[in-house]
Amino acid sequence: MISGRRFPIFLYHGVRECEDDAIRDPYYTMPEVSVRRQLSWLAENRCKPLALCEAISMDAVDERSFALTVDDGLKSGYTVIFLLLMERGIRACFFPIVGMVGRKGWVSWRDLDEMRRSGMEIGSHTMTHANLAELSTAEALEELASSKKLLEDRLGAPVKFLSLPGGYRGHSTTAIAAEAGYVGICGSELGYNIVPVGPYNLKRFCLRASDDESTVRGVIERRFLDLAPRYLAEKGKAAFRRVFGEKSYAAFRSRLVPPGVEKSLPRFPLGGP
Repeated sequence: MISGRRFPIFLYHGVRECEDDAIRDPYYTMPEVSVRRQLSWLAENRCKPLALCEAISMDAVDERSFALTVDDGLKSGYTVIFLLLMERGIRACFFPIVGMVGRKGWVSWRDLDEMRRSGMEIGSHTMTHANLAELSTAEALEELASSKKLLEDRLGAPVKFLSLPGGYRGHSTTAIAAEAGYVGICGSELGYNIVPVGPYNLKRFCLRASDDESTVRGVIERRFLDLAPRYLAEKGKAAFRRVFGEKSYAAFRSRLVPPGVEKSLPRFPLGGP
């Protein structure tokens, strides 16, 4: 394996037409036709899908490699995205909000078990979709450890990866995740992952409602001029978060994003129907 080789991780959330979803975020949920075309392009153009556990091992990575993740655990992740992946022979890692599994509009335990048995990885998106930057060490450990244990107990398989809700990371998040037994963390920082990979800071390309197959192609083919506006916007966001902190960024974002988005994924209470 050549050191310095890089690969992308794509991030999906949900499908716009799925009225069964508990959350229908106008910014991150995508038209089904866009998901279908993106996955078809990847399958038809010699791209090599990797599970996250393969990607961080380095040995499997080549210039056409990519990994794919699905956050939140909305029902459309199972009813639409999972089926499209299976039709094209693409593996992915699904990150449900564990406390919401089995509720109306979210994946069920049976859905997760079927996906796992079909070759998909299952990771944790915490128990309640908590902002880890705002939690104490004890609270963060509870979110990470309890969600991991519940997934492993119900699915009978190890859970190795964590996805950060909102990309928010506290100063001790990496150490807490390692203590809880995770081997990797997916965040929301934009960019490629360079071999040898830093598994606790995996970058991703978040696919949004306005993206089509040309976005995926641009990422795979390293069309940096096409990606430049995306990078510039993300660099500005990262600088703001660094200077002013995660709480200030969250408050600022709530004033800029489309209506409804800022409240689309709060911290969910445990219990209830």
